[in-house]
Amino acid sequence: MSKQASVVLSLDFGTKKVGVCIAETYTGQSSPLPVLKNDDYLFNNLDKVINEWLPNFCIVGKPKEMGEDFKKAYKFFYKSFIERYKMSITEVNEDFTSQAVSKDNKKQDYDSYSAALIFEEWFNQKNA
Repeated sequence: MSKQASVVLSLDFGTKKVGVCIAETYTGQSSPLPVLKNDDYLFNNLDKVINEWLPNFCIVGKPKEMGEDFKKAYKFFYKSFIERYKMSITEVNEDFTSQAVSKDNKKQDYDSYSAALIFEEWFNQKNA
């Protein structure tokens, strides 16, 4: 049986910024993309990413512990994403991904490198 390659949109949701990474499931390679502001244009900007990369599904990092404001924003984002894109979305425990990003990568697009680590965590669990 041969492996099937899929394109994955990996997201590191935040109330101010959303890290974005495109990855593929055949080799497990990932490419962080520019961070998106979590503002009124977030979904318009996600439209551009999705239309360019045509992902098969999405994974999003979800911390185990969330404050009330974050939880409310996360639930709104998650529900809106599903309604807008009709795409499968899987939640992945993102605890400690931000701490694992190297200092060099923290200077810019830090959240997108976290999204890459979220994908790697999911990929490694699936292929263990």
